[in-house]
Amino acid sequence: MNVERKLSDDQGSTEDLNLQSAARGLLTTVAQKKEFRTIFLLLGTSVLLSFLASALLSAAPLLFSKGIDQFQSQDASQSLAVTLIVSSVIVFGLAKILIEQRWLVYQPAENKLLNSIRETYLGHVLSLPLEFHLNRSIGRLDSIVGQGMAGIQAIANMLFVQLSPLVFEVVLTTTVLLLFVNVEISLAVLASIVVYLVVLVLGTERVSRRLKDALGKTIEAQGAAGDAILNAEGIKALAVESSITETYRSKLSTAHAAFVNFYMSRGLIGLLLVAILIAGFSFAIWIAVSGAVAGELSVGALVLTNTCALQMFRSMENFSFSYRGTRQSIEAVKRYLEIFAHAQEPPQDGLKLSGPIDGIQVRNVGYRYPDGRWATKNVSFELTRGKSTAIIGKSGSGKSTIVRMLMKMLDPTSGQILINGHDLAGINGIDLRRRTSVVPQDAVMFKASLAFNIALTENPDSNLLQEAVEMAELSHLIQSLPEGFKTEIGERGFKLSGGERQRLAIARAIYRGSDLFIFDEATSALDKTTKNEILHLIRDLIPGYCVLLITHDETVSAIADSVVEVGK
Repeated sequence: MNVERKLSDDQGSTEDLNLQSAARGLLTTVAQKKEFRTIFLLLGTSVLLSFLASALLSAAPLLFSKGIDQFQSQDASQSLAVTLIVSSVIVFGLAKILIEQRWLVYQPAENKLLNSIRETYLGHVLSLPLEFHLNRSIGRLDSIVGQGMAGIQAIANMLFVQLSPLVFEVVLTTTVLLLFVNVEISLAVLASIVVYLVVLVLGTERVSRRLKDALGKTIEAQGAAGDAILNAEGIKALAVESSITETYRSKLSTAHAAFVNFYMSRGLIGLLLVAILIAGFSFAIWIAVSGAVAGELSVGALVLTNTCALQMFRSMENFSFSYRGTRQSIEAVKRYLEIFAHAQEPPQDGLKLSGPIDGIQVRNVGYRYPDGRWATKNVSFELTRGKSTAIIGKSGSGKSTIVRMLMKMLDPTSGQILINGHDLAGINGIDLRRRTSVVPQDAVMFKASLAFNIALTENPDSNLLQEAVEMAELSHLIQSLPEGFKTEIGERGFKLSGGERQRLAIARAIYRGSDLFIFDEATSALDKTTKNEILHLIRDLIPGYCVLLITHDETVSAIADSVVEVGK
C-alpha cells in the first residue's frame, strides 16, 4: 500500500511539474511577442491606478471622521469641519473615477493578452505530432479550450482587478486604524481578515475537488455534442437523432448532479466566511463603541471604525467571490495547460533538397503502433518523375500510414525511405511537405473564398491561380459564379460537389508547385462519370510529377505504371 501511494504521489508530482513547465513555456512565448511591452505597461498602469484608488478610499473616511470630531470640538471651526466632510466626499468621488479609469486601461491589456495566448495556442497545436490529432476529439478539445480561456481571463481579473487593490486596501486600512484609532481595533480587523483568508483558501481547495469532477463530466458531455455535430450528416442518414440526443441528455444530467454537489459545498463555505467577517468586524465595532462610551475614543473614531469595517467587509466579500471563481478556473486552466504539456514535433533542421524530387525509394518500410500492433510492414516500391505508382490494399492495410511516413509525419519503425538518394530521416520535414501535395478522399476545405482555398493565402498570385484552375479544369465553374474567385464555398466546402472539391484540391496542389502528388482514395466517393473525369485529369498530370495513387479500386490502379499490393 505504501508503495502504491508513493507511486501515485510521484505521478501527481510529475504531472504538476509538467503543467508548471507548460505554464512557464506559455508565458515565455507570450512575453516574447512584440505587443507584450504594451500589455505590461497597461497592466502596470492598472495596478498603479488601483493603488491610488485604494489610498483615496482609505483617506475619505479619515477626513469624514476628522470633520465629525471638529463639529464636537469645543473650539470647533464650522468651516473647517464642513471643508473636511466635503473633502471626504470629493476624495471618495475621485477614488471611484480612478476605479473606472482603471477598467479603461485594464480591459485593452486583458484583450491583448488573451489574443496572444490564443495565437500561441493555435501555433502550438498545429506543431504537435500527428498522433496527438489522431487521438483527440474535436468536441472535447473545443470545450477544454473554451473553459481554459475563460479560466485564464478569470485569473488575470483576480490578480490585477481584485487582489492588488485588496492588498493595498488591507495595508492602508489597518494602518489608518492603527494610527488614528487604536491598536486593538486594528489588530481585530487584521485578525478577522487573516482567519477569513485561511478559511477561504482551505475551503476552496476542498470545494475545487468537486468542481474538477463536475468539469470532467461537462467536457465529456460537450465532447459528445461536438462529435454529433461533426457527424450530423451520418446521424441523419441513420435516423438516430433521438438516440444521440438521449445519450447527450444523460451525460448532461450526470454533469448537473456533479455541479449540484459542488454548489452545495460552495454555499456552506460561503456561510462560514460570512460568519467570520460578521464576528470579527462586530468585535472591532464593539471595542470602538465601548471606547466611545468610556470617553476613550471620539465619535469620529467610532465613525471611522464603522466605515472602515464596512468597507473591508465589502472588499473581502468581493474578493471571496473572485478567488473562489478563480480557484475553480484553475482546474479548467490545468486541462488547457495539458495541451501545452504535449511535446511539439522535433525541430525540422535537416537537409533541404536543392532540386526537384526526381525519385523516391521505399525499402522494406514498416510502422508499429505504440500498443505493438503493426499498421504495415515490409513495404517496398519506387516513385519516379513522369511515372505513377499505385498502392492497393484493403481498408486497414496501412495505405494511409505509408502516406504519413512519406511526408515525415510518422517515423518508420523499420526499413528506410530515400528521396533523391538522401535518407528521409535527415531531410527537413517542413520543406518536404511544401513540395508534396495530398489529394485525399475528403480534402481540407476552409469556410472562405475559392481563391483562398486554392492558394491558402489572402493575397494569391493571380497568374498562378489562373493557371492552376485551368489545369484542374475548374475554369468553367469559376466563370459560372457571379463572384468568381471570391465565392465562399461554405463549411468544409459543402457548397461544392464532390468532383468540384477534388478539382479544387488538385488546383491547390498545382498552385503550390509540388513535385510529389499523392492521390489518397481521391475518387472513392465520386460517381462513375465524375471519377472518370478526375482519372483523366490525373493521367494528364503524370508526365510532369512523381505521382502516387493510394486506392482499393482496380480502375484507378489501372492507369498506374506500376502497382504494389500491401496487407496481403
